Amino acid sequence: MPIYIRPEDMAAAGASADVICIGDSWFWHPFGNLTPTLNNIFAMQNILLIGESGEEAAGLVDPRKPYLAQFKSALTECAGTVRHVFISAGGNDFAGLDDFTTILNDPCTNAPTPAACYNQTAMRGMFDQISRDIGTLIQEVAARVPNARVRLHNYDYAIPDGRHAIGGGNWLKVPMDKRDVPQPGTLQRGGFRREVVATLVDTFGHWQSELANEYANTTFVRTSGTIADNQWLDELHPSPAGFKKIAKKFAA
Repeated sequence: MPIYIRPEDMAAAGASADVICIGDSWFWHPFGNLTPTLNNIFAMQNILLIGESGEEAAGLVDPRKPYLAQFKSALTECAGTVRHVFISAGGNDFAGLDDFTTILNDPCTNAPTPAACYNQTAMRGMFDQISRDIGTLIQEVAARVPNARVRLHNYDYAIPDGRHAIGGGNWLKVPMDKRDVPQPGTLQRGGFRREVVATLVDTFGHWQSELANEYANTTFVRTSGTIADNQWLDELHPSPAGFKKIAKKFAA
């Protein structure tokens, strides 16, 4: 079935969404994303995408942007058919030079453990805000389509090696360089910088799990630990093979 990227295109086709995906580049990245596999899994159902690459959780609920209004409208107009809502959000809120540096201690030079690199107060504040923003989306689903199931996820243990497939980047390695995070020795699991990322992903997963526990219609899917090291396209995005593995777990 088609994947619709605008509610008006779906309406023009006389279709109604069975699945709504709202969020960031994990639904939109041009070199691979979650939606082809979700389309295969929900083969006879219509999928509507809302959001765009690079969007933060805050942007999805910002009334000055179109996404929240599109989301509300789609939920209302497709209330009789929507049964699944997938949310991929938060990664752009904490990755990048303007965001990641705000939760890393300055400097991290002498941090004895990866977890000690983080400013815990700043991290709690960031994840609390992300949770409130995603919670707004969950509440809209609960109010408009109470039988629909919402799924959240926590990304995976990305490799902070500075790669970016397109555009800028500076998502993980550059912020670590700026905060003098100790060099890893290895970028495999166990290396210092890799474990700094793992700490971030696992902490985000804890907050996502706690958020899901607040709502009867929501499930947290722990996607971390799914992707092999050779299945990363860059610092934030899996390869198509990696996305396929994530999508299968996300939709299970």
